[in-house]
Amino acid sequence: LVVGILIIPTIASISEDSIRAVPRALREASYGLGATRLETTLRVLLPAALSGISAAIILGISRAVGETMIVLIAAGAGPNLTANNFEPSETMAGHIARISTGDISFGSIDYNSVFAIGLTLFLMTLLLNFISTIITRRFREVYA
Repeated sequence: LVVGILIIPTIASISEDSIRAVPRALREASYGLGATRLETTLRVLLPAALSGISAAIILGISRAVGETMIVLIAAGAGPNLTANNFEPSETMAGHIARISTGDISFGSIDYNSVFAIGLTLFLMTLLLNFISTIITRRFREVYA
């Protein structure tokens, strides 16, 4: 819940920039054809800004995945994996933060888990960025 609230400004700001980037001529053409403000928004602006909006959502998800300290504090920093949101739990980034602060010996399971989790987070972020690039290229509209 906290991370969901945290990413709202990121998604809203980038989505707003994407909608504002739609040329004014498209809006005026829609109004000229007799469309209402709602119809213009739903049928002209949102489809034209879809690539930016989807990129904003994926960027927000990427930020939520990598968030460490807010989740660490809000979730109770319990080293548990649970499906119940009301029990203390720990994210992957939080696990790295908790394990890395102590003395861990080279080659131990904790030491290796830090690198495995870091690699997993990196691959998740890489995948989300790759998906974002594909969506942005596919739905990009070029205006002269």
